[in-house]
Amino acid sequence: MEKASVGYLFKLAGKSSILLLFSAIFSIISGIMDFVPLVMLYRVLMFLFGDQPNIDLARQYAIYAGIAIIVKFLAMLISGSLSHIGAFNTLYEIRKQLSIHIATLNLGFFTKTTSGKLKKTIIEDTERIEQMLAHQVPDLAKALVAPLLMFGYLCTLHVGLALFLLLPIVLGLAIMAFGMRFSSRYMAWYQKLVAQLNSSIMQFINGMNVMKSFNVTAKGFKQYSDTVEEYHEMWTQCSKVQSWPYSMFLIMIESGLLFSFPLGGWMYLQGSVDLPTYLFFLIMSIVFLSSFKSLSGFMVAITQILSGTEKIKDIMDLPQQHFGQTNQVLDQVEVAFEHVHFSYEEDEVLHDVSLTIPPNTLTAFVGVSGSGKSTTAQLVPRFWDIQKGQIRLNGHSISDFDEPSLMESMSFVFQDAFMLSDTIRMNISVGKDSATEEEIHAAAEAAQIHDFIMSLPDGYDTVMGEAGIKMSGGEKQRICIARAILKNAPLVIFDEATSFTDIENERKIQLALNELLQNKTTIMIAHRLNTIKHADQICIFDQGRIVERGTHEELLLRKGTYAKLWAIYAEEGQHD
Repeated sequence: MEKASVGYLFKLAGKSSILLLFSAIFSIISGIMDFVPLVMLYRVLMFLFGDQPNIDLARQYAIYAGIAIIVKFLAMLISGSLSHIGAFNTLYEIRKQLSIHIATLNLGFFTKTTSGKLKKTIIEDTERIEQMLAHQVPDLAKALVAPLLMFGYLCTLHVGLALFLLLPIVLGLAIMAFGMRFSSRYMAWYQKLVAQLNSSIMQFINGMNVMKSFNVTAKGFKQYSDTVEEYHEMWTQCSKVQSWPYSMFLIMIESGLLFSFPLGGWMYLQGSVDLPTYLFFLIMSIVFLSSFKSLSGFMVAITQILSGTEKIKDIMDLPQQHFGQTNQVLDQVEVAFEHVHFSYEEDEVLHDVSLTIPPNTLTAFVGVSGSGKSTTAQLVPRFWDIQKGQIRLNGHSISDFDEPSLMESMSFVFQDAFMLSDTIRMNISVGKDSATEEEIHAAAEAAQIHDFIMSLPDGYDTVMGEAGIKMSGGEKQRICIARAILKNAPLVIFDEATSFTDIENERKIQLALNELLQNKTTIMIAHRLNTIKHADQICIFDQGRIVERGTHEELLLRKGTYAKLWAIYAEEGQHD
């Protein structure tokens, strides 16, 4: 399997890698131009210490130096522009590919991956790549290639002195390489802690009402405070380990004169090096070596970036959920579960579930929390894939349908009403982009929410979400019901809410449901038994199995699990 590497990043960059390549080339040209004025200075020194100074030639060298400086800045400008365009195009490409790929994964991925981890991968890890591609790739090319070309020129002047200039570089890089051996485990630790921080911060913010009511501060929120303490400990340890090799590397890079001054002076006194060459090597021992400083920063940054890139690759390597080729549009739907088994990771949660739901009927799923009723309903739209058995729509396996056809056949009303940070009109029409204004209004009226919407100052143009109007849970669910009514799919999967218990909301939701469920095949995940008394069949789930099935009256006569649940429900109703 391909590892997360710089090559993998350029593979993700696609066509933008060409821009990054040319950026590196112009950065190298800029680096070469850094040395041209110094070479011209060396030529002038030769004139100054020569027998017959040539003023015209010295002036010509000065012009060359000026041109080199201009070319340097032009090359820097072009390199910077190309690298930033390429980097931001790469960020767009990576995020686009990540988003497209994530959309093809089943919901099992989202149940075991926190939103904080996803946010870190898609935003922070990807954003850090921009720093590398826009700055460090051209800088690295410049730091490596330009000094090598200059080293070749120095060898033409004096091979011995040129080779001696490499000694502090070799020593410095050896020290850094030794230090980097201990940094990889800190990068993995860092990635884990940042994901934990993101996740705990989002939990703290989302649960702010609970936190404030129990007077829990950020410091008192144990998950957050423990992670912050561990984060501090990680950086303390990492700094202790990395400080000495980085310091020694800087000392080596800055100590070029300690090597070139005595050796070059001895060669000059011996007559094997002339004075202009000696002075030029003294200058180059400072300038030439300092160009390698950026290598140390690059080595640390590339370790961090590749650790984040590994997270990106982990997501991109997850297998996609594949769909069939059948694009049949269903008018009426019969759902059949045939010996269905399903597992989360290693634990099987549904065991040999068999059930037929005839067209245009209401089937209620009842059971205690964790009994498998919600999981069973969510297998129909392939939110997860079963390990054994079959689920069929009108005799066709759900795996045979292409994704648009499968999703077009069903509507969903979840207990957690999801709202886009957009207008009410957009929230209702999200499942049908081609809906007219009249159709949207008619769906809202059927869902008993039209009058409320019209009472708002901006009506259907009212913005919902964090930046807009706040709605009650019952109002949000009626928006979701309007969404489902507008879609008008033949199969409805409805997760009945338990929190909307005021009489007015319950009455309006019930009226909205009467409109939604007409002539539809309905799977209702029931929490309040009085709402399903008239269901065509009621399935009682217990520990991943259907233990009872029948109408309300039939199940009461059996005096089994349902009868016990009904007795408890009726008793609680009397106490209310």
